[in-house]
Amino acid sequence: MIRVILCLLVLLGPVGAAEAHKLKLFATVEGATIGGYAFFIGGGRPQGVPWTVKDTQGTEVASGLTDAEGRFAFPLPSPPASDLTITVDTREAHIASVTLPAARLGGAAGAIPEPRAPMATGTATGAPLSDPQLAALIEAAVQRQIEPLEERIEAMDSRLRLVDALSGVFLILGLGGMALWAKGRRR
Repeated sequence: MIRVILCLLVLLGPVGAAEAHKLKLFATVEGATIGGYAFFIGGGRPQGVPWTVKDTQGTEVASGLTDAEGRFAFPLPSPPASDLTITVDTREAHIASVTLPAARLGGAAGAIPEPRAPMATGTATGAPLSDPQLAALIEAAVQRQIEPLEERIEAMDSRLRLVDALSGVFLILGLGGMALWAKGRRR
């Protein structure tokens, strides 16, 4: 028995920690473009890896390679009639996808009017904005405000927490304890 354990220690001793980590993807609508980035849980971003965008029918809408920071961007297809699925594939068994719903794409495509310069007198003499123009302005302003929050939430959700690691360790210890208890009862 000691020989088996010693043999296993000799064989497995030089083996380092596995470098596997999950790939995640963040994408958002930024005016008339869709942009985002891919990142690995635990840090790092894939550089120069292919990304593709497909609609619900599976037709490729856009494709390219991520830049040095793992970022990508492409123009919003016009008209955005269906959901878009963005996929990043490192070709090393790391694949991440995110789907942007058509409702999120609809109001962002080019319909955002330029903001008007403020009047010196403080009175509005121009024509009032129509409902679609006002809705587009509000949507663009809200998107600018919530984009950093979405990024932080995505990063927080994907981070390996100390509690998760400790839970795994104590699960293994608990299973080992149950095995020792069962072995002791047989005697």
